[in-house]
Amino acid sequence: MPISLTCPDCGKRLKARDELAGKRLPCPHCGTKVLVAQPEEDGAGYSLQDEPAPASSTSVALSVPAGEEAEPIQVRRKSAPAGPKSRKTEVLPPLTTNEPPLWLRHLHWLLVLALLPLAFSLLNRGEQEDFKERYLKSLEAAPPEAQLRFLQLSQQAENGEQDDEKRLTKDDLLAILPEHKLLDAWLPHDSFAHWGFAAGATVLFMAFFLLLAAQKTAEPHHLLGMGLFTATVGILLLLLLQVIADWTQGIWLRGGNIVVVIFYFVKLIGFSYQAALDPSNGFFLSFLGYTLGVGFCEEVCKALPLLWYYRNPSEQRWRTAFLWGLASGAGFGISEGITYASRYYNGISSADIYVVRFISCVALHALWTGSVAITLQQKQGLLQGVESWYEYIPRLYLIVGVPMVLHGLYDTLLKKDLNAGALVVAVLSFLFLAFQISRLHGEDDEEAKRVLLREYKRRRAAMS
Repeated sequence: MPISLTCPDCGKRLKARDELAGKRLPCPHCGTKVLVAQPEEDGAGYSLQDEPAPASSTSVALSVPAGEEAEPIQVRRKSAPAGPKSRKTEVLPPLTTNEPPLWLRHLHWLLVLALLPLAFSLLNRGEQEDFKERYLKSLEAAPPEAQLRFLQLSQQAENGEQDDEKRLTKDDLLAILPEHKLLDAWLPHDSFAHWGFAAGATVLFMAFFLLLAAQKTAEPHHLLGMGLFTATVGILLLLLLQVIADWTQGIWLRGGNIVVVIFYFVKLIGFSYQAALDPSNGFFLSFLGYTLGVGFCEEVCKALPLLWYYRNPSEQRWRTAFLWGLASGAGFGISEGITYASRYYNGISSADIYVVRFISCVALHALWTGSVAITLQQKQGLLQGVESWYEYIPRLYLIVGVPMVLHGLYDTLLKKDLNAGALVVAVLSFLFLAFQISRLHGEDDEEAKRVLLREYKRRRAAMS
């Protein structure tokens, strides 16, 4: 029985002999190669290169021209049909994307919980007695031998003032008291328990970061390395900069070379630190000092690993940079907590300050550095290919700008005992990060829709 087919080019109806099935023959009208289909096979079981052509009203017999052999066609069978009733049509898998699930998209909101100890501490802080008042009360409750020891040391210090000897330090005073601590203080002054709190905070935040990286957006050893670098090398570099900046005060250089310019830039940082820490300065001058000095230097210190990585163009996703920033900021906060506990809390403060320092303050530093990391990933071109440092510095200020201002404003409000305002700034710091993440999720969703649409069109074309 002749096989009916249609030329896909000219649309003419053609017929061919049964023995020509499976071969390509030239159309007698236009010369286009036409596939002669197998009459006994179901076309749904094959994947053919040519698409079926629309039907035409004209029918012409197809034969092999003289002197030309029929071109064989390779047909790839998708599924071997066992019989007329057992043939199955290919089912394509559903369209999916690699976007994170809903719970993971909003998991960063748990960082708000870490700010609750800070909120409780700031909103319930009453009149604070200074160290001298608390020490005298503790000394009154101390045994007579402790009081006698205090009188002896006081007398030695007064006599030593004429010889330019040192006054009594807090370490000396606390060593006199029983258990080496003030009344109502939680830990002795020479305690090392704060290292355990630091270890606990490291485990807690590392577990949270690994949960955020559930889709392998960041490797555990990268997160741990970021935090350790900032907690050690980054902190040391910051302390070195502070020492140099303090040394430049009172020194003036002349000239216009690069060394002199760098000297006065560092001198400006030193002046900013002094303006921030001077209790006699007003709000505005303190804010400038905390922002241009403390805020800028600490945010750059925490961003050092990211700044090094993005010195060259990178296709790394923003989620990875965000997690790296969180880990780096948390490492800084934990290291800072160790320093503050050993210098200012042990033997002096109650238990709640340790929770605030090792939970809330760590989270706050992580929020600020996470925001810097996202901005750096999105604006990495600003810092790439810059040839001179005086072009690099103002661009660096743009990268860390918003967290730097929030950081400076938070510290200034705490200095002025405006605790409610400081809490508002802490919440704004989180909301700014949440806004960045929400905006980037929206961009990812739009890109995922475009990818799905392209895949859908490709599959429709393949199935037609």
